[in-house]
Amino acid sequence: MDTLEEVVKREREEAKLEGMKEGRILGKIEGQKVGIQIGKLLERKEFVIRILSKRFGNQLTEELKDEIRNASEKRINNIEDNLLEITIKKLDDIKITNVLDTAEKMLERGKEVAKMEGKIEGFKKGRIEGEEEGIEKGKIEERKECAFRLLSKRFGDQLTEELKNKIRKADEKTIDYIGDNLLEITIEELKEILK
Repeated sequence: MDTLEEVVKREREEAKLEGMKEGRILGKIEGQKVGIQIGKLLERKEFVIRILSKRFGNQLTEELKDEIRNASEKRINNIEDNLLEITIKKLDDIKITNVLDTAEKMLERGKEVAKMEGKIEGFKKGRIEGEEEGIEKGKIEERKECAFRLLSKRFGDQLTEELKNKIRKADEKTIDYIGDNLLEITIEELKEILK
C-alpha cells in the first residue's frame, strides 16, 4: 500500500499533467486566433506594397517597403483608405509614425506578456492551493466515512439516518473525538456529541 506521501506526490504529478494539458489546449486555441490575425495583417501589408510598387515603381524603395511591413494595423488601414490619393511624400512620413507605433506596440506586448505570466502564475498557485485544500477535505471526508462505517457495524439499526446525516455534517474536531473514542462510545454519548 502506498504511503500518504507517495499518494500526494502521484496526485500532484497527475494534476500537473492535467494542468499542462489544459494550458496547452488553451494556449493553442489562443495562439491560433492571434496567428490568424497576424497572418491577415502581414498579407494586407504585402498587398499594399504590391499595389504601391505598381503605382510608384522604383520610387518605392526597399527601405520604404520595410517601413510599410513594420507599420501598425492602424497605419495600414490609413494607407489602404488613401491608396489612390497617397503620394511618395506621405509614404515617407510612415518612418516617423512607425517609431511611435513601435513604442506603443512594445508597451502593449509588454502588458500582454505580463498579463499572461500573471495568469500562468495564478493558475499554478491556485492549483496548488486547491490541491492542498482538497487534500485536507479528503482527509476529513475519509475520517467521516471510516467513523460512519465502524459506527454502523457497531450500532447497526441504532445508528439512525438522522445520526448518519449529523456525522456527515460534523466538523473535524467532532469527527476526531468520535474516532479517538470509537470503541468506548455509547449510542447515547454519540447522540449527545452530535447535538
